[in-house]
Amino acid sequence: MGALLSLIVVSQLTGCVITPSLSVDNQDAGANSPPAVIAVRGEQSELPELGTVVFVPGEGSLNVELIDTDLLDTLYVRVFVDYQLDAPKPARSTCTAASTGDVKRTVTCDATALCQELDVGKLLDMNVKVFDRALLETGTPLFQAMPEGGLSTGKVFHLDCKRSGT
Repeated sequence: MGALLSLIVVSQLTGCVITPSLSVDNQDAGANSPPAVIAVRGEQSELPELGTVVFVPGEGSLNVELIDTDLLDTLYVRVFVDYQLDAPKPARSTCTAASTGDVKRTVTCDATALCQELDVGKLLDMNVKVFDRALLETGTPLFQAMPEGGLSTGKVFHLDCKRSGT
């Protein structure tokens, strides 16, 4: 009797498990997934996350490598410098990566406004964020609000602004 009861319990706890396809090569992933920043490169090399990066006011660009399994999403990259919830500042660089049908995309962002003359000699936080929805003009967090269902991720760097030639 005990063996029969055990067999019944085990048969109720097990079932047929069908795993979903994890392939993202040729199709949209279906569910809303967050975009991600894979890498950020300056004009010379990849920038180390949480590392110190040097920029000169009025110079440079950023090459941002992104991934998003929602193949139809347009991705919006924003570069914030010293963004704080209690004192938010608008992005100093913006760029857009259109849908390409591929999970990986690359976009080049203008970095000439990352450092301003008043920033020279200061160590600032720089946050490179990717959003899968166009940002709203109002809402919270200010300068980062999205429509419902929007997702974002980012990478943080320490920005050291220097004058040219120093």
